[in-house]
Amino acid sequence: MISVIIPVYNAADYLHRCVDSILASAHNDFEILLINDGSTDDSPRICEDCAARDRRITVIHQDNQGVSAARNRGIDTCKGDWVVFVDADDYIAPDFLGMIAQADSQNVDLLQFDFARQPHFVIDSQQTLSFQKDQMQQLIHRILVPSQLLPEGNTDFRSPCLRAYRRAILHRHNIRFAPHLAVGEDLLFNLAYHLKITSCLYIPRPVYYYDVHTGSATHGFRTGLLQNHARLQEDVRDILLQNTVFPLYEEDFYSYCLENLAYVLIREIFHPHSTRSYQENRALCRSLQQNQTYRQAMQYNFRCGILPRKILVLCFRLHLYLATWLISRVSFRYLERRHT
Repeated sequence: MISVIIPVYNAADYLHRCVDSILASAHNDFEILLINDGSTDDSPRICEDCAARDRRITVIHQDNQGVSAARNRGIDTCKGDWVVFVDADDYIAPDFLGMIAQADSQNVDLLQFDFARQPHFVIDSQQTLSFQKDQMQQLIHRILVPSQLLPEGNTDFRSPCLRAYRRAILHRHNIRFAPHLAVGEDLLFNLAYHLKITSCLYIPRPVYYYDVHTGSATHGFRTGLLQNHARLQEDVRDILLQNTVFPLYEEDFYSYCLENLAYVLIREIFHPHSTRSYQENRALCRSLQQNQTYRQAMQYNFRCGILPRKILVLCFRLHLYLATWLISRVSFRYLERRHT
């Protein structure tokens, strides 16, 4: 059986589409867990309506605790052999669950698929990639330094969606999402899982459909990124150290830290919607300069990463904050256009 965990928070406009896409699956041996995380819109009623029309749907209501706590509640409650996460504003293809249940998928620890913005015609391809034991290092590398396995691929090694996890492995190693993180908890979860498994099957077929809109968690201005990412990268370091693999991924780790630094500069400190003054942003930059992990990471700046990030980090490192502000604004506009 497959357990589909859906955290729900004020998703009334999208929830029916999400649930209906799962109910339309060709494979029917599944359960849906709707974790209502303190929604204040019509989501609780919609959850109950969905459960009333299909016995495979279970609704759990809890006070608002965040998406990590909602997913963890689902992991603790679910009964399936496989665990799948779907966000309430997204939806899946009819053959997603069926491919998870196929016989040739049953001897691996993780299944990885592709995503798309909307359903489209796909040429049926038998091409899959199998990873065993030491080959898993390639996937862990891509969690920290994203890149595609295939030129035409469109997967995401950080997202918990478009994947299928073994429930037994999640419970055996007590792998859960980190409620203390507002951003990056997905990466931390996947890193912890990858470090405990020995096999993965990548099926390059788009089966998960993202809906990017102004209310989605990845869109818009957020505060607290500076503190969040400082905690996040320390958690990443701790997991690598606990699994005695930090030397193996040291350069990847510091490349990831530089990515975090650029993200904080672009998405918080110099975000166009920030109400802080330029002087206040300069003060934030000076405090960021004192972060010991960022200071170590900046020594790797010219060894990894794309050229725009190298230039941004160099300007920041040299305290050229006006240039840092300008590059951050240009980068923000580019990223916004790319994601619309």
